[in-house]
Amino acid sequence: MIAETNISLKVAFNEKDQAKSLGAHWNGESKHWFIPQGLDVAPFQKWLTNSPAPTHNQPVKTINSGLTTDNRSFEDDVDSINARLRDAYESDDNDAF
Repeated sequence: MIAETNISLKVAFNEKDQAKSLGAHWNGESKHWFIPQGLDVAPFQKWLTNSPAPTHNQPVKTINSGLTTDNRSFEDDVDSINARLRDAYESDDNDAF
């Protein structure tokens, strides 16, 4: 199936290079990975969130996949922490050169 719109992905930090090599893009403004319009969705199945990618000022939303509110909150916290660590690491790399 070809993506008709950008599709949000839940990519763990340790899998970001794999997602990127398949064609996923990182939106630095909203801090999420997405499948750009026109790409085949099949290689990204394990990261799908069942929601379209947000536009510039729209927050990332996911469809509840049977998890409790507490689990969803925990996942969101982990994603937020991972994004902060990634940003800190990337900014440290730029300072070193």
